[in-house]
Amino acid sequence: MKSITLKIGSLIVSSMLLTLSAQAQSSSEFDSFFGKFQRSVMSADSSALQDLMSQNFDYMGTINAAPSEVFKGLRGGNGWNNLQSAVLNKQFISQSYRGKPARFLRCTAETPTNNCFIVFQTDSAGHWRWRAMVMPEK
Repeated sequence: MKSITLKIGSLIVSSMLLTLSAQAQSSSEFDSFFGKFQRSVMSADSSALQDLMSQNFDYMGTINAAPSEVFKGLRGGNGWNNLQSAVLNKQFISQSYRGKPARFLRCTAETPTNNCFIVFQTDSAGHWRWRAMVMPEK
């Protein structure tokens, strides 16, 4: 009985260690991705950002928006300034987006009339991508 309990306990501990290791690896991969994203945003490098984008990018209500549409929108108004401010503030929220786990980054100050989020998700190969820039409905 003691050996069975010991085996079960060791399996539970092993399982927990594997889970923690996977979470740490995922966090490390996201940190690496976000570092590239942050450098690209701060230098307003559209080409580098496009390489970090998901093929199916959602932009302010448009599904599968073309990168040119996204960067055109960022050039208008305070788009780049808001995005640069967001990557410096790093206010992340973990929740799902289109049924998959995601990390949201607040991209404008939270106000009753304007609330914007940058969405990051992993692709089918498990690599982090910039998936969307959205304004949730009130």
